[in-house]
Amino acid sequence: MGELSIKTNVHFQKDYVDIDGHKNGIFIESTDFNHPVLLFIHGGPGFPQYASIKQSGLAWADHFTICYWEQRGTGMSYNSSTQGELTLESLVSDALTITNYLRGKFHKEKIYICGHSWGTLIGSIVASKYPKYFHAYIGVGQFGRHFESNRHTYDFLLETAKIRGDKRAAKDIQSVTFDKHFYRNQGYRRILGRYLNKYGGGAKRTGYSNWQGIKELFTCRQYSWRERFNIPKGIYFSYDSLCEIMAEADATLLAPRFDIPVFIIHGLHDYQTSYKEARRFFEQVESPMKRFYTFEDAAHSPFLEDQERFLQIIKTDILCS
Repeated sequence: MGELSIKTNVHFQKDYVDIDGHKNGIFIESTDFNHPVLLFIHGGPGFPQYASIKQSGLAWADHFTICYWEQRGTGMSYNSSTQGELTLESLVSDALTITNYLRGKFHKEKIYICGHSWGTLIGSIVASKYPKYFHAYIGVGQFGRHFESNRHTYDFLLETAKIRGDKRAAKDIQSVTFDKHFYRNQGYRRILGRYLNKYGGGAKRTGYSNWQGIKELFTCRQYSWRERFNIPKGIYFSYDSLCEIMAEADATLLAPRFDIPVFIIHGLHDYQTSYKEARRFFEQVESPMKRFYTFEDAAHSPFLEDQERFLQIIKTDILCS
């Protein structure tokens, strides 16, 4: 848990928090540990995002003390002998424990909570149920209904293949039947991997591949070698444990009301968590103050794809709410 410098002015800590006998790992970064604290909840499930965010150069540690918690069963927090059964309820409980750990560590009455993708489902529930611990909720690539979102994804892939005149791809996509069991359908997983990033609806609108994400994780020097090799184990374990829960979830039912400000940041071309579903979530949930930001040239990672605008929103809207 020693402190070291990653960039000239960014301080770094690596913490482990024991929750019921299981170690949860956290990376913490800030230019000043007196900054407001932000808990970042990654997506996947089981896919840690510290490495890709660091690789992007996003400078939000200039404004927050960023705490990248790796969820039970993920990367630093993977241990098959202690992690037990993985459920949405257990992750929500863990997130609350991590929140209170950070409040105590940094002597803050409240912190910010930010989720990305799958992490927005966990973050939405925690922020909705326990508003007294948070200044605001930030959802990037907001989760709505996973089945409906993936229906939008399938339609997008097929339509894009036809527009591009890619008959081979269109035939490949049409060979896969999309139904309520999509989350267990290996054919559907295959066409997602083959076409979603290629067609600009995946992690980023342009210039990103699945292999790049894996490379970023395995070359991230803040992980031990054991933790790096635990990352793929965690991805498979987490998805296998949570895919059915995720497929049937509706975030508007699980987090219908917020007593804190809500900020939704979404890429117009996002087909991992669809733009239509994010809009539906935003329109249906109740909050004393809520704002929706459309990133016109982004897909699933608007905070990395248009960093200048994202940081401006932080400075002028989120930190002033």
